[in-house]
Amino acid sequence: MPLYESTLIARHDMSTQQVEGLAETFSTIITDNGGSVTKTESWGLKTLAYRVKKNRKGHFVFFNIDAPPPALQEYERNLRLNEDILRYLTVRVDELDPEPSIMMQARASRDDRGHGRGPRDDRPQRDGEGTGKAKAAEATTDKAAPAEAATDDTAAPAKGDDS
Repeated sequence: MPLYESTLIARHDMSTQQVEGLAETFSTIITDNGGSVTKTESWGLKTLAYRVKKNRKGHFVFFNIDAPPPALQEYERNLRLNEDILRYLTVRVDELDPEPSIMMQARASRDDRGHGRGPRDDRPQRDGEGTGKAKAAEATTDKAAPAEAATDDTAAPAKGDDS
């Protein structure tokens, strides 16, 4: 059977339990039509890049699906009919990844560290580097360097010198 990855976005004003119930409903549609859902991940409430049907946020749910095309057609038909679904995307893949998705890995690593700075947490913190005082000190040393070079007898004369 063909393999698919599907992600859907549900309205932000739904509770987490309602979203889980919705995911279970769609999983049941796949299994009733001869397919199987091998993995279901709830990515949580996330901010959207732009407004979708007047919503700024949405609950994201991800599925790994192993189903025949008629089962997928019924699944997508129900997604289109459901008013709680803002958007969905289903993509056919060559193989399903049994590991947690990148979104779940980022959440797990963020939870391990105890803070939520995002997926680029490997960057070092700027402990005072780049502050205004450091920039001012660099600017004064840069201005002094050309004056020292002008005193060297191989340097070109400065503008306004009548030598």
